[in-house]
Amino acid sequence: MKTASIGITLLALAGSAIPIGPAALACDRYSDNHGLTHFRAHQDPTDARIAITTEDGKVTLLLTDRDVAFQLSDRALRRVNRELRDAKDEQDNWLASTIVTAVTATVRELVDHSVVCHVRDVRDVSYRDGRLEFRGRNGRLVFGGELGDTDIATAFSERDAQNFVREFRLLKAKG
Repeated sequence: MKTASIGITLLALAGSAIPIGPAALACDRYSDNHGLTHFRAHQDPTDARIAITTEDGKVTLLLTDRDVAFQLSDRALRRVNRELRDAKDEQDNWLASTIVTAVTATVRELVDHSVVCHVRDVRDVSYRDGRLEFRGRNGRLVFGGELGDTDIATAFSERDAQNFVREFRLLKAKG
């Protein structure tokens, strides 16, 4: 029966190496950021001052004139959407298809967002000992923990991380 495959497919997606919505909450859960982060619709990396992607290609970090944002990379987002479409296409009875349609719409809504912090709420960004760190106005870490299986502090190449730090500091100096 296909109903069992629905559950298996959804569990596989939830446990996949690609972070989905609830996994993105790790930024809030591990960073004690006092509500400095929030969710916003997925952003176009071409509109950012700088956008860097983790070495595994799963997460993109963006800097705009107003925000710092983490989100699934466009490649990872396409993969999730393909997996969701495939799960929906595999259903051969109306009830299973209806359930999968409802669940995949919810998952799509979750993954198509960024975890965002306003630039004004970030005091500094630094790269030390292979770790990218975001400090809030209160001196505490703003982003931290993992998105899926990706440790966001160490997931970027040194060159990309340093370029991001430099661009952030130029933006903050502009005031």
